[in-house]
Amino acid sequence: MTPILKPGDGIGLIAPAGYVERAEIKEGLDILREQGFRIKLARHLFGKHRYFSGTISERIKDIHRFVNDPQVKALYAVRGGSGSSQLLPYIKYKKWKNTGKILIGFSDITALQWALWYRSDTVSFSGMTLTFQFRKENPYLSLFLKHLQSQRRSITGHDVRHENIIIARGGHAEGFLMGGTLSIMTSLLGTPFFPKLQHDIILFIEDVNEPLYRIERSIVQMKLAGIFQNLKGIIFGRFKLDNHFIEVWSAVRYHLPENIPVILNFPYGHFPEACALPLGCWAKLQSEPFKLSW
Repeated sequence: MTPILKPGDGIGLIAPAGYVERAEIKEGLDILREQGFRIKLARHLFGKHRYFSGTISERIKDIHRFVNDPQVKALYAVRGGSGSSQLLPYIKYKKWKNTGKILIGFSDITALQWALWYRSDTVSFSGMTLTFQFRKENPYLSLFLKHLQSQRRSITGHDVRHENIIIARGGHAEGFLMGGTLSIMTSLLGTPFFPKLQHDIILFIEDVNEPLYRIERSIVQMKLAGIFQNLKGIIFGRFKLDNHFIEVWSAVRYHLPENIPVILNFPYGHFPEACALPLGCWAKLQSEPFKLSW
């Protein structure tokens, strides 16, 4: 079950990966405050060290200050970029687990989210990056806010009725909902921070600036690593290359289990009008009519 946030709760903004300019998150910051959340900014949120927001030590200190802050109920990674995996050996997973705080992030933050789930059972939300998705123009913003406050625990066909959702393979599935950016997930394989995935899983994936052959290679790598042995369903978000969406199913379908539901063209990925998905909670997926609940 995902933790519940409510107006008045504190949200700590962090930048575990790339650096960010203040203007890039102003609109998202204003919306969060309008919703009644109390916002705290990490000390190095607008810092810059090479192409990161700070040194490893600075980024870790920012995270742990909020983990230890009783007024902060969730940590929000304002953007992705690169560098989250550098932090994994230094995170105080047991402490984080004891607080029950959720993490919101996207793209490169996938590394931190998978490690947190594996080491501390921490539930995350993947998507709604503050730099370009957490906007009033995003049709899924209100749905995300309801999910964040546990007013809704599902996404139905009605919610995505304006999308061209494709049911490549029908069926029902139950399992832990896991996912994120595919290339970041595969970068964790072989490390102590990639979960063994011995339980049933429903996987959701997307990627950006990865050509088709690399996407197929990542899928094969996941397969060879045994990740698909307990795969019960898969949701393909949208894959973007050179500012265009590319079709990946025809290339990767041969590497996936045959008797599982497969959803294509789900509105999740690196584009402004995308929705967020929870990561690390038990979920149910049905293809027709489409419904994902947790």
